[in-house]
Amino acid sequence: MADHGDPREGDDRAPPLRLEGNVSNTVFHSVETRYTVLRVYVRGSLEPTTWVGRCMGVEEGAQVSAAGEWVMHPVHGRQFAFERLTVKAPTTLPGIRRRLEKYPGLGKDKAEKIVRRFGADTFTILDNEPRRLLEVEGIGPKTLERIVDHHSSRSGPVVEVENQLLELDIPTFYADAIVRRFAGDALTVLQRHPYRLAREVRGIGFLTADRIARALGVDMESDDRVDAGLVYVLEQAENDGHCALPRERLVGAAVGILALPSGRDRDPQASVQSDRIPPERIEAGIGRLLMSGELVEEPREGNTPLLFLAELHAAEQNVAQVLADLATTTAHERWSHGELPAHLSPGQVAAVKAIAESGLVILTGGPGTGKSTVIRQVIEMAIAHECELMLAAPTGRAAKRLSEATGQEARTIHRLLEIQGSSGAFTYHTNNPLPGPALVVIDEASMLDVTLADALFSALTPEHRLMLVGDIDQLPSVGPGNVLRDVIAAAERPGSPIPVVRLKQIFRQAEGSSIIVNAHTILEGSRLRPDSGGDGQFFVVHARDAERAHELVMKAVCERAPEAYGLDPRSDVQILCPMHKGKAGTTAFNRALQERFTKGEPEVVLDGSGRSQPRRFRLGDRVMQTRNDYDRQVFNGDIGQVIRVNPDKQTLVVEIDGIAVAYETKQLAALQLAYAVTIHKSQGSEFPAVIIPLLGEHWVMLRRNLLYTAVTRAQRLCVLVGDPRAIGQAIRRADAARRFTGLAPRLVSTLREALGEVEIVAIDST
Repeated sequence: MADHGDPREGDDRAPPLRLEGNVSNTVFHSVETRYTVLRVYVRGSLEPTTWVGRCMGVEEGAQVSAAGEWVMHPVHGRQFAFERLTVKAPTTLPGIRRRLEKYPGLGKDKAEKIVRRFGADTFTILDNEPRRLLEVEGIGPKTLERIVDHHSSRSGPVVEVENQLLELDIPTFYADAIVRRFAGDALTVLQRHPYRLAREVRGIGFLTADRIARALGVDMESDDRVDAGLVYVLEQAENDGHCALPRERLVGAAVGILALPSGRDRDPQASVQSDRIPPERIEAGIGRLLMSGELVEEPREGNTPLLFLAELHAAEQNVAQVLADLATTTAHERWSHGELPAHLSPGQVAAVKAIAESGLVILTGGPGTGKSTVIRQVIEMAIAHECELMLAAPTGRAAKRLSEATGQEARTIHRLLEIQGSSGAFTYHTNNPLPGPALVVIDEASMLDVTLADALFSALTPEHRLMLVGDIDQLPSVGPGNVLRDVIAAAERPGSPIPVVRLKQIFRQAEGSSIIVNAHTILEGSRLRPDSGGDGQFFVVHARDAERAHELVMKAVCERAPEAYGLDPRSDVQILCPMHKGKAGTTAFNRALQERFTKGEPEVVLDGSGRSQPRRFRLGDRVMQTRNDYDRQVFNGDIGQVIRVNPDKQTLVVEIDGIAVAYETKQLAALQLAYAVTIHKSQGSEFPAVIIPLLGEHWVMLRRNLLYTAVTRAQRLCVLVGDPRAIGQAIRRADAARRFTGLAPRLVSTLREALGEVEIVAIDST
């Protein structure tokens, strides 16, 4: 810690200087970075001295103590650069009164009354019994709330933890979560057991805990670090879509993650080999986590066992159980469907009849095969039987499309389950299910990850009929799992009671769309058939390198598409990229298009703090929300346009699906420019025009389902810009990225148990 210098041997730096003084005024304070410039009276100094460093806000007159050193600034002269600053509680009655005068809602008169009532115990009362301030004349509940908020923001465990995080160059917003979890022990856990943070505090990962441990000299070979590293590997695997990892893959990844920094935290003579934690230590860590219940091991026939984090294992188990219950229930009356329209294909007829007789039906098919027609027919049948309707999709845009296609209200799954503010909990769940009986239709079910599927299915009962609709040839969910594909794999096993209807016939009205024709051509692995001109919808433009591709994409967005199709380039034309990086990635296109469309408009700027480029949001910019915000009901993937900007307050307003959403400074980090987004982020959305750069530098991402997903996002115009070899590679490479899940074999087993069959068949769904 800064107060004690650097404990490493051989470091001859002078210990930091400690000064005390009284704050004259705050010259500058950044709420975001906490960088602060203070003027402080130090004993023996006639004029206030300048102190600079990072700390919480400090009111005038506060007595402060800090460790640091004097430095000479080339412009501002001599300054005391502090590493850690502590605000000391005043001990004299005049000092207490002067401090209170700066609190919001107080002034000289009320501060004097408080001190007269509580004397030297004033700050003890504020810390432990703040409601006693209501005993003072002139102080009501609202004033008390302001006083307590101000006082708690400058004292207590949260401030202690924030000060320590500042010293360690760790974001201070973690402090609240750390104190919520560990209360009065928060600072001790932070300093002595940082790896507990990674396992017990949401949002703090292994790498952050590792930075803290190294800075504080915590043992880098402890069992705590090994266990936290194993959990981190599995959490990272979730980001890649896995629900579990094979044992040997988990061990190998953990050995790499836990490798010690050579020559810095260990003996300089240590060999490279000795910098790696032995696999036996990793195996021992797996044993500890299995014993504690944090990990669950599941055998696979003919393969190494899979290791799950307990939460995802429980989610898969619950999904399998609910689906089996819906598929085998006898609670439903058989619906009569009457004479079905003659224009329905045999597959569409089969789907309507299936939901009339079953509690669970899976409907899958590509664009133009009539999935929406089936949904409308099923809704008509449900209304005829006076059954309540619940239509939903994983994203707001997908829900909006479902509503437009059916003429019925459709919601996001989060809104269907009624998300509760910042807690993220749902109103409807196992113990408070959705009202029934009801027909539940979930569109774009390929986007369901196992966690959201668990939340949704937990809120269903045997009174519900569930119809999952999706295209399994699209990319799987961004989150862990491959729910739709796994459910279909289990449902199509011999003896399964779950009907799966695959629509394959392309209807005549869709046959005229070269976008749909080429989407199916991609699935077949065949050569693309771009339009030759006229009113065509699908084009391929060749570009061998990223520079040329960037130039052609910009021209298509800003000139060709708007001129030929009457489109608004800001809102109707969407660039979909395989990756963020590179000249043909989202970052480069977003910067270029922002300069093209909104240069000179009012803006707010988020400082990258030296680690990244500053981010700018201007009036008129197209932006995307990148994380769920349950309080304000905006969700990951929502796209909107900036309609108001306040540069002074660093706030803005974004219109998302016709609703104005205000963003304060701290909420702006959840936004990114969206003139170009990744193909993964586009799932569930459709756009009038889509431009897709595809080059050799995207090689690792080039797969058939990636290109197929991108093309099927286009409604009126789709343009591929890229290297023919890269496009060909994407079409030929049919193997989807492998995901380790256990849902398919688990559902097979659960169905067999529900049907009274004792044989358990294991299948590897990876």
